[in-house]
Amino acid sequence: MKVALVHDWLRVNAGSEKVVHEMLYILRNENPSLYTLFNKLNKKDSTLVLQGIKPHVSLLQYFPFIKLYYRYLLPVLPWFMQLIRPRHYDYYISSSHAVGKGFHVEKNKLHVCYCHTPMRYAWYLHNDYLKESSAIRKLLLRFVIPFIRNWDIKTSSRVDYFIANSKHIQEQIKSIYNRDATVIYPPVKVAKFALNSKPRQNYYLALGRFVSYKKMAIVIEAFRRMNDKKLVLIGDGYDDKEIRKLLAKSPNIIWLGYQDDDRLIEYMQYAKACIFAAKEDFGIMCVETQATGTPVLALREGGYVETVQEGLSGYFFDQQNAEEIISVVQHFEENPLNNHEAIRASVLPFSDERFRSELKLFLDKAQLDYASKR
Repeated sequence: MKVALVHDWLRVNAGSEKVVHEMLYILRNENPSLYTLFNKLNKKDSTLVLQGIKPHVSLLQYFPFIKLYYRYLLPVLPWFMQLIRPRHYDYYISSSHAVGKGFHVEKNKLHVCYCHTPMRYAWYLHNDYLKESSAIRKLLLRFVIPFIRNWDIKTSSRVDYFIANSKHIQEQIKSIYNRDATVIYPPVKVAKFALNSKPRQNYYLALGRFVSYKKMAIVIEAFRRMNDKKLVLIGDGYDDKEIRKLLAKSPNIIWLGYQDDDRLIEYMQYAKACIFAAKEDFGIMCVETQATGTPVLALREGGYVETVQEGLSGYFFDQQNAEEIISVVQHFEENPLNNHEAIRASVLPFSDERFRSELKLFLDKAQLDYASKR
């Protein structure tokens, strides 16, 4: 059997790239090929994620500094994806959080889509993106979004079977594409993110890419107003300059930038709690944090509702603003969550072994079902 895996793009080793890594591992005996718009992973991450497979890339690979401005190419990304036309494979898998499912599928060949999310900026986070865009970008988005939505719905018909990465995304797939989907939660390396039985240190942690929808700015604002509490920030991204402005004259907030997994895990293991303020489809980092036994303070929305057990592994807040974060931190201070073994146990069902087993079983059944209908 020969299989082609199509993924949107490879920029950093984040949640969807971890899924790609596991998919390539599962498919290792089926001579997998990988297609993507561009691969700008650093050498270490590229070796880790791709496992020696050289991806087929589009012309975007050769655009100078493409990883810095690709998000502004939203109007043409569907066109570039449709130029990807893998041929002579037994079946196809797409790993899609934007345009990945929209490649040209060979006629009468099975296509399974693992959907991390329908395009956020075109659908359920559309208003969030508009609020934080310049006037020119708002005008452009209002013109482009109807085209993107139409293309997104149209290309959903190229998919034979959808897999959703959470119940939240399962509902989005049904609402937007009017298609059913099977939930297979993403892989979390719970063994790597090990329990720390030592005492926690006196700091809160916020981590992730510094892009607008992650809402790092409101976490920073909350701790600027709680200057008796220490906050450690880990991550980098497009809004670095804005973050530096917010950190001015805030000695209780430390920004470490990007950290490799070993350092990241260490900071997770010793934090009092970790704060997640974004609207996430699943939220792998939230689960990784809990795997270390550290409680989380998370927005009551999206995938967090499926992975956080309130009162055991964390507490929720309901609005994306500094006041809500201050309130939940104060509640946590008065009602700490210290059963670190139970916190870790609550997320063990999200392991990478479980993902491999469930996805392999789904693919086997999909191939049999598809063949029976031909």
